[in-house]
Amino acid sequence: MAGSVITRYTCDTGLKLSRSVKIAHISDVHERNCDWLLPLLRSEKPDLILVTGDTFERYDNRPQYEFEHKPVKRVVINAIHFTNFIIVSLLPKRMRGDCENACRLLREAVKIAPVYMSLGNHEQKLLDEDYAFLNDIGVILLDNADTEVDIKGFRFTLGGMSCWDWEDWLPGFLSKSGYKLLMCHKPDMYAEHLKDSDIDLTLSGHTHGGQFGIGKDGMGFFVPGQGLFGKYAHGRFFGGRLIVSAGCSNTVACPRVANPRELVIITMR
Repeated sequence: MAGSVITRYTCDTGLKLSRSVKIAHISDVHERNCDWLLPLLRSEKPDLILVTGDTFERYDNRPQYEFEHKPVKRVVINAIHFTNFIIVSLLPKRMRGDCENACRLLREAVKIAPVYMSLGNHEQKLLDEDYAFLNDIGVILLDNADTEVDIKGFRFTLGGMSCWDWEDWLPGFLSKSGYKLLMCHKPDMYAEHLKDSDIDLTLSGHTHGGQFGIGKDGMGFFVPGQGLFGKYAHGRFFGGRLIVSAGCSNTVACPRVANPRELVIITMR
């Protein structure tokens, strides 16, 4: 199984910053054990931690997938999903998701830097106790919401775009002046709806790196939302305005191959 890596990017803000600002980007924890991540966060000492969805498992976990592919490809993809669902259901509990893993990570993360979080497709049914927990420990949840942030003199508008019913919220965010940074769980949503907008930087996850890295550039084999050999598995796209994390966990029966779990560190300058 592939291990873990830190991937570093530098972004020019176009603003006069007195010093650079370091942002840690975390995605797709899926309630798996991410204790490997905490020592890296502590050693990196980020100024801000952004969590871009699928931290918790709060959804109807019966596999229901629809893809705009040719019939044969659709059958293959759905067969993969259903087979994985059955195998994961039979794994020992320690190898499956546990809410306490996500809670422990967030409890420790807020001790390192301010934490802002958006929701992913696995968090459609967040519980009242989840909202209470996030509020109690100081995680700021942005779900079709935005806020002004000032970190070491870097002033910007930070938004969190939901996977559902975002159409009414988005125009207000786009109308904001100044630097705009968006947490948008699915990169295919960015490609379809946001690529021509004036959002300065968007952070996404969802893809899990495509599970198997293929070729020298690590092209993903199967990319959620994009299908086989999807274009936006992980990396930097659209002139650097979209950064996609390969995610922090392995959630399927087969291991990640040539596709390590990833902590993204972004230096804003």
